[in-house]
Amino acid sequence: MGSELVARGDRLFVEEDYAGAVEAYSEALRADPTNARIYEARANAYIKLEQFPDANADATKALELSPGLAKAYLRKGVALFNMEEYEAAKEAFEAGCQLASDNTFKTWIRKCDAELEDEEASSSRPPAAAQVAPAAAAPPVVAAEPSASAQPPAQPDAAQPAAAVEAQDAPAPQPDNPPSATTTTSSAAAAPGLGPASAGSSAAPLAPAAPAEFSGKFRHQHYQLANKVTLDVYAKKLRKDQVTVEFGESHLLVVITDLEGKEDYKLDVELYGKVIPAQCRYEVLSTKVEITMVKADQLQWGSLEKSSKVAAPNYSTPGTEAPRQYPSSYGKQKDWSKVESELNELESKGELDMGDPLNNFFKKIFAQGDEDTRRAMMKSFVESNGTVLSTNWNEVGTKKIECTPPEGMEVRKWEI
Repeated sequence: MGSELVARGDRLFVEEDYAGAVEAYSEALRADPTNARIYEARANAYIKLEQFPDANADATKALELSPGLAKAYLRKGVALFNMEEYEAAKEAFEAGCQLASDNTFKTWIRKCDAELEDEEASSSRPPAAAQVAPAAAAPPVVAAEPSASAQPPAQPDAAQPAAAVEAQDAPAPQPDNPPSATTTTSSAAAAPGLGPASAGSSAAPLAPAAPAEFSGKFRHQHYQLANKVTLDVYAKKLRKDQVTVEFGESHLLVVITDLEGKEDYKLDVELYGKVIPAQCRYEVLSTKVEITMVKADQLQWGSLEKSSKVAAPNYSTPGTEAPRQYPSSYGKQKDWSKVESELNELESKGELDMGDPLNNFFKKIFAQGDEDTRRAMMKSFVESNGTVLSTNWNEVGTKKIECTPPEGMEVRKWEI
């Protein structure tokens, strides 16, 4: 029973039905929960579905059951690489390379080295926010200086000294708390590169919230998948007791202390959308703290924190669903979700002709054939090393199908 389910999962994987393959492998694991090969195969299917944490968990389980399984190290490394855990991914690839000296492992090791070098170079640069902040603050200061310098000579206009006083009272305007309507307008006019909010967009802004409280010497960045948001704080060689993370439904608090207990870093933020605190987690790695938050609803967040800035067109304001969009230099936006549904409809009708026509023809026979036809095709193709494809189970089921190479070629066996 277990072997049949594994074969079914393999077949679904070849047909690119990765979700179906995961289901088949899961059923096989219920029948044979200690089979490392099934965990490795399911990890590969999870990678195709871009469910990298699940793939990492399956690959780790496979290695617990069979430490010498090189493919499990490959799956683990690929999953960790896509989770941006490059140092851990490199360790997995190096371990796999010792078991099977394969160019695939060496290629992935080079990729990890490149990413780690890039991380080290970026961490040595000053934070981007520190470079941008003075430029954003410059327009109101420049606008205020003529008013202040013009005050000692006689200026009959009483509004000008008042504007100078306002500028002196608020020398550093904050995005969520502008000092005055006059200063905000002049900033938008003088700095057109500040984004949609400063350009006077007609789109509805998000609900304003308290600004995020952030302090410390470590930089952070976030990225998101459909169902989760991951925040990375780049701090090396921390102990677990130095890190405190608190999750709320729409709130996140991260505190990192030094060895003496003094606060080194703090991030206190109201999140853009809601999360499920019970399913959120964090992990202290050798190069960073990785915080994973599971979204309460599968919306694309416009930023990590709530703000009064206008949501960009490819973001979803909380409470709305956004169509799937991809970056494009073409002016007209295309609804790719609609294209996908049209392709799926054509494929279900058997009217979609893409790629190799002969291969599509065999796929159609396999999809529309009965169980004996499918078994015959699978058995003949596998046993003959891809040289024979038969649909007659009465003939194929009674004997082993020999490899029949094309004319002018011979069969050789390779030891791996």
